[in-house]
Amino acid sequence: MNELILTAEQVKIVTQALGPVAVRDTSGNLVGKLEPALTPEMSAELKRRAASPGPWYSGKQVQARLLALQEEWDRRGGFDEAYMQDYLAELNAADPGHMRGASG
Repeated sequence: MNELILTAEQVKIVTQALGPVAVRDTSGNLVGKLEPALTPEMSAELKRRAASPGPWYSGKQVQARLLALQEEWDRRGGFDEAYMQDYLAELNAADPGHMRGASG
């Protein structure tokens, strides 16, 4: 069997992944994927997360908020965390059902 010795950084990526990890060459071409072994600790963490009361957001909701933050960042030339929290609160007030609790 062939072996590939991972660096410490690569081991960390694989062991913290909750799903497959794409392996690419230096040109970005996919050469394979690694499936991390599901340890009892990982299984317990997945069960804990699934039982969480939320709040839960769709990928589309999260992407919309990230896009709004990026656009505001670009418009202002950056901002600090306090401004971000205030801005998210404004977004939530304008669309209360979109991402309740997202501002902190």
